[in-house]
Amino acid sequence: MFRTILSVIGLIELLSPEALIERAERLALDNPDDCELQSWIVPIARVEGLAFVTLVWRSDASYSRLKRFLGVIGVLALLYPRAYVNYGSELVYVDAAECEWKPWVYPWTRIVGLLYVLAAVNEMRKGRSSNVRSSE
Repeated sequence: MFRTILSVIGLIELLSPEALIERAERLALDNPDDCELQSWIVPIARVEGLAFVTLVWRSDASYSRLKRFLGVIGVLALLYPRAYVNYGSELVYVDAAECEWKPWVYPWTRIVGLLYVLAAVNEMRKGRSSNVRSSE
């Protein structure tokens, strides 16, 4: 299921990053029209989408590494959701100080972080149990 979710997000980012970004801004910002994206965001979103799809389907090993990487990102989002969103805003928006996030964004950032951490922990458990079986 996680593989499918990452694939769908990756394909949308690859094929229609503008629509995805616009929809996310309308959902998460109180003032999306007042926030100007950096010029490089749309091309980078396409690259990220391609990377997700490639890593998810290239091999089980690349998918495992992606989940572990998302776990690291998830720890930051889980423990420091406000700093995570604010730092991301500084990277993504020309005028990040003007962006007003809706109140639900921070708790949901924490929830997504938790899901990433759980996916990574589950992956690490699977890796350990297969190592134990192969050494027997």
